[in-house]
Amino acid sequence: DVPLATAKNIAGVRAVFGETYPDPVRVVSVGVPVEQLLEDVRNPEWENVSVEFCGGTHVDKTGEIKELIILEESGIAKGIRRIIAVTGQAAYDVQRVAQEFSDDLSSLEKMAYSADKEQKTKQMQVQLNQLVISAVTKAQLKERFGKVSKANLDQQKAFLKAENKTVTDTINKHFSENPESKRLVVRVPISANSKAISEAIKTISSKQKDRTVYLIAADAKEGRVVHGCHVSEEAKAKGADAPAWTNEIASIVGGKAGG
Repeated sequence: DVPLATAKNIAGVRAVFGETYPDPVRVVSVGVPVEQLLEDVRNPEWENVSVEFCGGTHVDKTGEIKELIILEESGIAKGIRRIIAVTGQAAYDVQRVAQEFSDDLSSLEKMAYSADKEQKTKQMQVQLNQLVISAVTKAQLKERFGKVSKANLDQQKAFLKAENKTVTDTINKHFSENPESKRLVVRVPISANSKAISEAIKTISSKQKDRTVYLIAADAKEGRVVHGCHVSEEAKAKGADAPAWTNEIASIVGGKAGG
């Protein structure tokens, strides 16, 4: 610790522009003891020595630092970068956390596509964003995670496309095999996919307006049921045959017809 007025006169001393320093100020010197600097503060040789003001934590020797892990690097002013790092036991701790997450990510990468994998991916996305680990390691984990997310999205698109086709094929097959039929009540063999149902109803309402269709899809595992319908103008004009409809619906859901 050196009186601020004296410390400012040390040749070559470094300080952050605009920073307010305490009096006395801590002076850190590498290579030449501070006591020697103070014997002749204006000695031009000090220009070749690393001397600076600092209010941070220091060690007597670098061996005390052991591991050093950079957590963050950013710009705080023009031409000035700030590094946030941890050392010692804290550095070992962040490496352990990073390794545990990497192991979990490896398990996720090996999982087959499913609703469980999608859910696990969402949970790990939150965890990754909150991790306090090496900046380099975090960037690498984000790159790996990005590939998992993209693969999930590609699989999801393929899955939805297949289910859309299943619904469309089910409808087309019925009316192809029963050309005189004007209506269809059916549980389609897909998951509780509301998008597939709505897309099919949209197609019926625009391309087969004279058909009356009621579609049901269910997912026993999730305990979800979705359904949708299109009623033709002819059926609206004549009035729906309620008993017949409810009996058909009841046979599909496994219950009794209701009013």
